[in-house]
Amino acid sequence: MITRPAGDTVEILEKLLAPLPGRRILDIGCGRGNLLQALTQRGASVVGLDPDEAMLEVAQKLVPKAALKHGCAQLLPWGDASMHAAIFLNSLHHVPVPDMLLALEEAARVVGKGGSIVVIEPLSEGSFFDALRLIEDETEVRHAAQDAIVRAMRRGIVGESRRIEYDRIETFPDAAAFMARAVAADPSREERAEAARGKLLARFEALSEHEDGGYVLHQPIRLHHLKVPVGSKPSVNPAMFG
Repeated sequence: MITRPAGDTVEILEKLLAPLPGRRILDIGCGRGNLLQALTQRGASVVGLDPDEAMLEVAQKLVPKAALKHGCAQLLPWGDASMHAAIFLNSLHHVPVPDMLLALEEAARVVGKGGSIVVIEPLSEGSFFDALRLIEDETEVRHAAQDAIVRAMRRGIVGESRRIEYDRIETFPDAAAFMARAVAADPSREERAEAARGKLLARFEALSEHEDGGYVLHQPIRLHHLKVPVGSKPSVNPAMFG
């Protein structure tokens, strides 16, 4: 395991999946398309999936060349070995817990033998996580995502090529910006955030580091670079065949 005090996710991905030009990369849970845009700028041929159609519309405008589809991680609408790599960026813990292992099996199917799956997940620790716990405590689902990765490795679906841990550093000019960031990540949080506004802002103030007039929070991240074993039998999702 490599531990980094700080890191840029796109730079790490670029090194792990190099060379990017011409590689077909699937972003599972692509959201607004920020990762798709970054990978496109580095020469990759990007494909995205998200269950939120509104998010897909935003992503398509941001990355017109991206091939985007509406759907879920546990039933990927692509053929076997059709991708060079698949990425879950902060998305595996949003898959229903009973389906997390299936989502990893599906990713293994579409990248095929020798293909790469990169799972990037926030851990249940750090000042950013602690500041948000008043409106959404993701402790259980984040632990479940890590457990699903372990189970996938134990079953031989994937093997771990590399693990990297680093901090995602979040900087805010003021408390209002923190509130906006918390709600933008998940609009369903808005009502809870307003109800707990006083306590949330007090916790933000107490947990933040103050640098150059701004507020800094840390979110530890764990990145798993997984490989589908060359000698393994491809996983098949029976639902693909009705």
